[in-house]
Amino acid sequence: MKNTPDLARNEKVDIKLIEKSNDQKEVKDFGRKPGGVFQTFIIVFLIHLLILLLMTLLSWSEMIKTSNTIVSISSIDDVVTNEEFKSIVVTKVEANVKFESSIEMLEMEITDEVEEEITDSLPEVIGVIGNIGGGLFGHRSGGGKMKAIMQGGGSRKTENAVEAALRWLKRHQVEDGFFYTDIHISSVKKYKRHEAVTSLAVLAFLSAGHTPRTGEFKKTVEKGLSWILAQQNADGSWGKGEFQIYDAAICTLTLVECYGMYPNVKIKKAAQKGINYLLNPNPNKIHFGYKNKAYQSMSVLGWIVMAIKSAKIAGLKVPKNAFKPYRKRIHELTEYYNGQRRFVSYVKKNDRNWNSTTMTSVGMLCNLYLGVPKVDLSLQADLIARTNPSWNVNKVDVFDFYNCYYGTLSLFQYGGKYWKNWNQNLIKALLPSQEKGGPLDGSAKDRDGSWPPITRFRSKGRVFTTAMGALCLEVYYRYKSMDR
Repeated sequence: MKNTPDLARNEKVDIKLIEKSNDQKEVKDFGRKPGGVFQTFIIVFLIHLLILLLMTLLSWSEMIKTSNTIVSISSIDDVVTNEEFKSIVVTKVEANVKFESSIEMLEMEITDEVEEEITDSLPEVIGVIGNIGGGLFGHRSGGGKMKAIMQGGGSRKTENAVEAALRWLKRHQVEDGFFYTDIHISSVKKYKRHEAVTSLAVLAFLSAGHTPRTGEFKKTVEKGLSWILAQQNADGSWGKGEFQIYDAAICTLTLVECYGMYPNVKIKKAAQKGINYLLNPNPNKIHFGYKNKAYQSMSVLGWIVMAIKSAKIAGLKVPKNAFKPYRKRIHELTEYYNGQRRFVSYVKKNDRNWNSTTMTSVGMLCNLYLGVPKVDLSLQADLIARTNPSWNVNKVDVFDFYNCYYGTLSLFQYGGKYWKNWNQNLIKALLPSQEKGGPLDGSAKDRDGSWPPITRFRSKGRVFTTAMGALCLEVYYRYKSMDR
């Protein structure tokens, strides 16, 4: 099609030359040979015919591509109805158009009033979420995965550690699909908050590129997701009791990321209900850190911001001003020094976590996702980097997986020297401490690939530490780094 204007101009030039040759005799061949004009007409006609044939072939090619795309999308879920199928196709097409530019940076809202839709694929993040293999979240599978590992500072050894962790989790999944908070405790009376731990385990599989339809562990993921879906309450929440808001936030995050990778109507519906609940929790329930219709705990807020950010990227319905109260709360919990953000507290200013970097890591990650310029976060990056991961067997709290998880995500997004140094220490801490050897039968003595729960939050058990360890080492491809 681009050749048409040039061809028209060439024809005009030929005509002018012919006219000039007739008048001034400068082109003698056309003036002397009686068949010259006819020959020119034949040549031009053949050229036009060739162009028409090429355009027809191109049209057929586009039709074939469109047909193949529809087939690949429909094959993702063979239980979707015609109307649901149309909805999925439209949603995914719109998502690809929206996400083509900024998922590599996990959408950045420029002001409090204007929150732009994410326009790209991810980032890589939260992180930010486009290739076919990884869905909307990073280079979780396909040819870009190993490249992302090498660029981010990982290696074949870190990926082997991830695979060993996933194999251990698979062996210890209960037949119903969930994971016990405390391995091998089957008493119903001791059933407690398995929703959050199960969701973290499933999230570890998703982050490595496994979905209910793709990957070596697709059956494990499918069983886990089915159990999570079955546990959702009518109001969109999960769990019960004061701390159920953690269950709701983590379960929602898991379903949202799954939907971003795997367009399933049932998962979409449940994920949207979860988001709606987080934005408008049941006022008749007692929520940890929730007062005056606002979340007070920085820890809770971190999981919720990640869930809502991922929902927006995945194309779920998120109100335009959804992040406004979270910006306000982060600001209230942040200590400033010479205009720079520094420590972030837990529930109130200068509380027990004031001098800890755990909540500072949560706050920094949220700030990055909410569009705060990196230059304004340099003090926080410096503070976090000073608490590099270290597996110290001489301490009571040998290792803080919670701090490590958020520190890893925040500094990976920040990049630069802070991430390089943190990553080196992360590898030194996690790879040697991962358990190796022993039976591989799913028994209590089967520990190969797991991390011991001799750490802070040890009450959450070996599934928690192993899932969090895997998520830390999956950082290279889980979300695209804003630093690239």
